[in-house]
Amino acid sequence: MRLLLYISTILLLFSCSKKELGPQCVECDDDFTETELSDLLITNEGTFGWSNGSVSLYNPSTQNVSQNVFSQANSGNALGDVVQSITQIDNKAYIVINNSSKIEVVDINSFSSIATITGFTSPRYILPISTNKAYVTDLYSNSIQIVDLISNSISGSIALSGWTEELLLHNDTVYVCDVSNDNLLIINPNNNTLIDSVKLGVQPNSIVKDQNNKLWIMCDGGFNESNPKLIKFNPQTRTIESTFIFPSVSESPGNLKINATADHLYFINSNVYRMSINDISLPSSPLITSNSNVYYGLGIDPINEDVYVSDAIDYVQNGLVFRYSKSGNLIHQFNTGIIPGELLFIQ
Repeated sequence: MRLLLYISTILLLFSCSKKELGPQCVECDDDFTETELSDLLITNEGTFGWSNGSVSLYNPSTQNVSQNVFSQANSGNALGDVVQSITQIDNKAYIVINNSSKIEVVDINSFSSIATITGFTSPRYILPISTNKAYVTDLYSNSIQIVDLISNSISGSIALSGWTEELLLHNDTVYVCDVSNDNLLIINPNNNTLIDSVKLGVQPNSIVKDQNNKLWIMCDGGFNESNPKLIKFNPQTRTIESTFIFPSVSESPGNLKINATADHLYFINSNVYRMSINDISLPSSPLITSNSNVYYGLGIDPINEDVYVSDAIDYVQNGLVFRYSKSGNLIHQFNTGIIPGELLFIQ
């Protein structure tokens, strides 16, 4: 999603009173005990500046939903302001809270707090590099933070310039979406140094790896700045193999995902689209049509390839998540907290 559009929406919403925002989730089940394998965790950003971000839990088998699972598991403590992303590392979940400048580390089953990692500026995503090290991208710090996973503290940084977003580890090399400079950054994690950069389309935001070990990067084109692009990149030769250009400058694709077999791409561009890694053109019709929904987050079930897409609605009230079959048929929908974004299946 384009940051400028989001900020404009947030500024408009600041005219609402705290009372108008209401509770985090109305008529939702607050009965969390513990997670199960294959459960779905949904991060709810919350309203910027209000510290009402949360995490929802969905069981695909029973279709039961629990809200505010961090708060429930930790004596009612609030999670923080703008819950950006969540990543599972072994038996822990690392919850990145952007505007609170921290990462909450919890037990993946009980969701009880283990540690809070502080010292960030505006963290976005965390990527495990080894058993004791992770990288964290940032919106404002002009660097990637190096996190010691044993001490749960920042141990160093890699100096960069501008906003970095999603990142991926492949063959002992880290690839980073450099939003500010339209680059794919290439980092050697053995010595934490930037070794190369490749110019992409405007504002690369998400990255995945396919079954042929090729990387795919989505570039949203900025704010009516350039036509968005989907790029296929060969990490062995460090060259762009294919560039798929979206027809309109007003389009804003993002949330690039891949299925468990790594042969089909999914992304949001107002609607939800699916594309084979062997296709020679962008899909001409959507898998799932948004109608009046504001599609915001996307997740693909690694077991059966069910498609989960979140609806931010108006960025003020509690959101929704829609669950579709692989063929695009609606299976279920359920309530979440405010601005549901990242979706993580517990492995």
